[in-house]
Amino acid sequence: MSENGERELIPYDRMKEQVEREVLAFIERRNLPEEIPPPRFSFEKGTAMVSFALPFLGDSLVVQFIAIAKAHLGNVRIHAFDDGYYALQALNKNLFKAENILDNLKVEFFGITANFRADFSKKGNFSQEEIALALEIFKTAYARLKDDPSVRLKRLGASIYGDSGHLDWSYIAGYEEVKRKIRESIILPLMNPDIYDSIAKMTRRSFESNRPRAILFEGGPGVGKTTIARIIAGEVKVPLVYVPIESIMSKWYGQSSQNLSQIFDACEDLGGSILFLDEIDSLAGSRDQNMFEATRRVLSVLLRRLDGIDSVASTITIGATNRKKDLDHALISRFDQSIHFPLPTARERAAIFGNYARHLSESELDALGGASEGLSGRNIRDICEYTERRWARKLLVKKLEASVPDFDFYRHALRGWKEENQMMDSIEDAAKRG
Repeated sequence: MSENGERELIPYDRMKEQVEREVLAFIERRNLPEEIPPPRFSFEKGTAMVSFALPFLGDSLVVQFIAIAKAHLGNVRIHAFDDGYYALQALNKNLFKAENILDNLKVEFFGITANFRADFSKKGNFSQEEIALALEIFKTAYARLKDDPSVRLKRLGASIYGDSGHLDWSYIAGYEEVKRKIRESIILPLMNPDIYDSIAKMTRRSFESNRPRAILFEGGPGVGKTTIARIIAGEVKVPLVYVPIESIMSKWYGQSSQNLSQIFDACEDLGGSILFLDEIDSLAGSRDQNMFEATRRVLSVLLRRLDGIDSVASTITIGATNRKKDLDHALISRFDQSIHFPLPTARERAAIFGNYARHLSESELDALGGASEGLSGRNIRDICEYTERRWARKLLVKKLEASVPDFDFYRHALRGWKEENQMMDSIEDAAKRG
């Protein structure tokens, strides 16, 4: 305050420097992501503005922001608008009687559900109290960032799927035995935990859950391991946390094991999830082979978290591998069940072709299924996509109307795809020999 009781106004350049300095210090002190957008400033037509990109706007946080504004300012008028817009029109006591609303501080919130930001604007310069208000709202929003498990997982490179989207069991052709095992070992326990727990209480001297903690999906590339994990999560209504191997491994000593441990912690904080560790053989191979110390530490974390003193309680872990023989024996023993995903049979391959070429007849699909021995579901999808692209090119060159590829087009594409991949395999074999 000045000597006459009026609030001291801060020049624009000094205000900008203060806000940038305090925001940077807050981000570094809280160890927040570096990609947080910096504040934006402007001073146009005599109006100063500072704008923050903020996360996490829900009703409870809006109420908290309003309380912060009231604590810093003498009089607050609140305007609520539809379609994701809130405005706090804060009126300082000394300016209360001003007729022009631009003489007063305005605090505006945009984009409640996405791309949220808060704008602070005022005719002339801000007072120190008004700068403190803007900074406190910024800090209040981002103070929750470190504590939110979803954000922590995304920072660690994981992807979170809340539902399976358009995927359901009909998307996976065949694999009836695999589906049966999955329903029995994963879906039923997740959807009916009370029944499993009551049985365990009646059968065991000391209660211990009989529900699965870890399942191993084993099979070649492209056989549907990841897709089925998403379908499971969608059916039981729990988040699927997908973790690719590169998200965990780090060049810094000890960081990889720490990343994995933090992923398990965040999954537990979600209050129930399915953790999908892809290419787990690359993450934790066998100790019978030469193993780097960093890999040994990662394996140690896995062993403890799957079935040890630090084991998770509300997370089911699914490990995926196409090289089960390379896994450490102790790690394999931590999985309650191993489910093998074989390559599809001729009938299953025909059904997969039917998912991507529904216009073909049953006999045509059977012919494609018989001619595609040794291919995975992903291979068949790639062949069908390749066929459609070639067909689209033909239509464009000949200026024809849109239509579907015929059976011969699929048959030729399948033959060409197999010949190309056989040639690539021969090149790779020659490179290995020479």
